[in-house]
Amino acid sequence: MTDKIKEMLNGYHAIIELPVQWGDMDLANHVNNVMYARYAESARVAYLDILEKEGSAGFGTTIGPILAEINIQYKMPLRYPDWMYLGTKVITMPDECSYLMESLIISKKHERVAAIAVAKIVSYDYSIFKKAPTPEILRKRIEELEGKTF
Repeated sequence: MTDKIKEMLNGYHAIIELPVQWGDMDLANHVNNVMYARYAESARVAYLDILEKEGSAGFGTTIGPILAEINIQYKMPLRYPDWMYLGTKVITMPDECSYLMESLIISKKHERVAAIAVAKIVSYDYSIFKKAPTPEILRKRIEELEGKTF
């Protein structure tokens, strides 16, 4: 990873590297827009994996994360062959049931931001099909990882 890319990813966690797959491209000869949502999903899962590896993050009960909405700003098209770096961080926890995760997608070849995805994640009780308060242990682990209180 170059110094330029490291600087762009400063403050992001769960940094992963993924290849741009030939099959991710569409007839316009660039990665199809829907694929960016999948890339951001992989980055969010990597972030949550960090929380789980450091101990229980409150999952394994009936309460777990669910994607409520996603917004993706496309900055430049990705094309095969390339690799991408993805970094994720929680940018806010606006209420007791949700948090916003930002994923930065960077082209390794061009050393530029390809997209920024912001996802609203809701803590969801799958047994009663309703949102639920984010488990306190998860909230604390996010604050520890981010180095701030929300």
